[in-house]
Amino acid sequence: MKKILLALAACAVSAAAMAQPMHPTPHSRMERKHVMPHHRKHKVWVPAHREHGRRVPGHYVWR
Repeated sequence: MKKILLALAACAVSAAAMAQPMHPTPHSRMERKHVMPHHRKHKVWVPAHREHGRRVPGHYVWR
């Protein structure tokens, strides 16, 4: 009898979990995107390279 009650309780809990929405709706995601700040830029080392035929030494760039 206890095993049957335990199995029914487990089914009820799993059914309640499945009834919850998995992901937020696209509308709520769009609203949240405007509230959250954009990813902060940080300095990245760019090795020496050529731009328009001229040599550019290595330097840091905000990206």
